[in-house]
Amino acid sequence: MSLTSLEKYFRLMEERPNEFVNGDLKIIKDKKLLAEYETEKACDLGVLYESPYNILVKDLVTNGSKAFPYERIIKKNVDSNAVVIIPKFGDNFVLMKQFRHALRDYQICFPRGFGEPDISVEENAAKELCEELGCDIVSCSVLGDVVADSGLCGDKVKICLCEITQPECKYDYEGIKSIKTVSKDELINFIKSGKINDGYTISAFGVYILKKDF
Repeated sequence: MSLTSLEKYFRLMEERPNEFVNGDLKIIKDKKLLAEYETEKACDLGVLYESPYNILVKDLVTNGSKAFPYERIIKKNVDSNAVVIIPKFGDNFVLMKQFRHALRDYQICFPRGFGEPDISVEENAAKELCEELGCDIVSCSVLGDVVADSGLCGDKVKICLCEITQPECKYDYEGIKSIKTVSKDELINFIKSGKINDGYTISAFGVYILKKDF
């Protein structure tokens, strides 16, 4: 017998209590109140969807005067080893042109990857670079982290600066169409002109500039 969305929700609450701490918006955790809200509003609360990577949760929250549903995505992997990688080959940066399903269009971006169980941040960066750019890491340093969309997901993604061996385009792997090596000034102009609009890439490069140039 499969669990209901609320049963999954309370199981998740027990397994990962840190995801349900209260702040200015208080999460309502009373089973009776949640069930009554579902019936009254003809809607589902709790765990609405679960994949190997993400859990879509619909909480019932209150700001002190009224209660309302609020959706969010929780990463399936507890370990915070998701990465966005700044690949450098010599003095240049390596960018990919990759199809993004959510956009239904291509983006110019740095490689990135979901968190993977039982491997370190550096190992995850090496895995993603091997898969997407067909290269090895010469050196790797973690510059910090970024939360790309805190309106939907609270996951902190590590920013890795990686010196790499000769990259090659992995055509059609995860929608990759081409790769390009660019100078720092060229990359800045790509961002200025709007050719790059990927939040992870812009954030990672911004951290790189601040930490490496000052």
